[in-house]
Amino acid sequence: MVPVVGTGESTSVKMSHLEHCNFPILKAKGLKSAKYITKRRRSQSNSRRIRQRQLDFLSIIPCKVNVQSLPEEAAQMSVLSSVWRQACVFHPNLYFGIETFLGSHAKGGVCSDPSKRMPAINKFIERVDAILKNHCGTQVNKFAVNFGLSIEHANHINRWVLFGIASKARVISLNLSPNRSIFSCDHYDFPFQLFNGQNASYLQVLQLDSVTLGSPPDFCGFANLKMLDLYNVILLQDLQHFLSKCCVLEWLSIRSCFEMSHLCVPEPLCHLQYLCLQDCDFHNIEFHAPNLTTFEYTGAPVLMNLNECLKLKTATIALSLNKTLKYVLIGIPSILPHVETMHVELEITTEMSGFIQYPPKFIRLKHLTMETTCWGDPRSVFQLAYLLEAAPLLEDLHLEMFGLNPICCPIDLQDVMDLPHYHLKTVCIKGFCGNSGQVELAKYILKNALILEHLIVKPGRKYKVSTLSTIFEHWRKEAKEELAPLARDGVLTIV
Repeated sequence: MVPVVGTGESTSVKMSHLEHCNFPILKAKGLKSAKYITKRRRSQSNSRRIRQRQLDFLSIIPCKVNVQSLPEEAAQMSVLSSVWRQACVFHPNLYFGIETFLGSHAKGGVCSDPSKRMPAINKFIERVDAILKNHCGTQVNKFAVNFGLSIEHANHINRWVLFGIASKARVISLNLSPNRSIFSCDHYDFPFQLFNGQNASYLQVLQLDSVTLGSPPDFCGFANLKMLDLYNVILLQDLQHFLSKCCVLEWLSIRSCFEMSHLCVPEPLCHLQYLCLQDCDFHNIEFHAPNLTTFEYTGAPVLMNLNECLKLKTATIALSLNKTLKYVLIGIPSILPHVETMHVELEITTEMSGFIQYPPKFIRLKHLTMETTCWGDPRSVFQLAYLLEAAPLLEDLHLEMFGLNPICCPIDLQDVMDLPHYHLKTVCIKGFCGNSGQVELAKYILKNALILEHLIVKPGRKYKVSTLSTIFEHWRKEAKEELAPLARDGVLTIV
């Protein structure tokens, strides 16, 4: 059996869309341009923007050729036609994945049956070696391995990495997690010792999944590395030294790396445009990135310093702990004062105590989407009204609410000041269920958004299908009764 190799239609890494792209995740069928998997649900506008600017990695997707029916001897390439031999010998995009070599159902079988694991690994190693032995070894653009291997297979992996280095591959991807337990700690050590100042200069994209990363003090660096994606990587030391040797880095993603508590990079990363930090145990974060335009963060609220990131226009913040609204309204404006488009996910449980009347400002924020899971006192929902004060230039506000109960109880708003807002044009509230906090929030917006053009209210809550229509109709009627008297003609739309 032979590997499925990329189409080779494009032999260049297209870097024109780096500022908002998501790094392609290594799939069983090839490297595809795709969003990394998280719990968040992006707004439609943000999703469209990111899709349009994703890095073009389609050239590494395997050819749609049925090779599963070829005999076992094909791995030795002795029975292949001249076309197959030429494709394997000269193809610039090499992808070695579990499904390609062992069949579409191999992944689950190898994981669940330890007796099949070693034979599968041995077969995979033999077939990769057979392909590389016959490859011309020149003009390789992308080299990817997608198979569960560990430190005990270091000699084989090192040999493959050496092949990628010798063939001047610009993209190297090692995803060693597919058929291994997520709790495995015997990660393969990435072989920095194989790189020197000359051969390291060809590498532009590096993706590592389930490896150990620890650059030696004399590491020469990757002079032309533009994209770095680390997932489930064990970091033996602070990344500061490593990143300082990647002086043209434009795209950086660090996800599910739990060995680091501090991510402090005081030296300027002048070319960095995209930064993603997801599900890591950071206590504090510090970056100097004057050209950063897009920032994505998932995790608990932490001390964060993004010095001189004056060009940062788009941010996604998903907070994993409750009682975080105060952090959103007070902490984030201090960190991201110049952001223009922001998506936030958070939980709201109780009313904030001692909230200041004049919070720090988002001085340029125009477009905000929020996904909130709300529990407890209805007044906690009303606290979202502070957004109008925190973002004086806000034009579009989209709120999607989960977890609310249709509680109708009086809310004392005597200490709430009406503050006029002069820019808000469109507001959408999804998940309306007649909750008193929702009703008062919508009323507050109708009264204070002086140029409001659209207030869209959409009922939503999970009920049995048989009761859904009746309940939604009740909430629509309630929204109309409560809000219509305050709405100008054509402003209120109840979906």
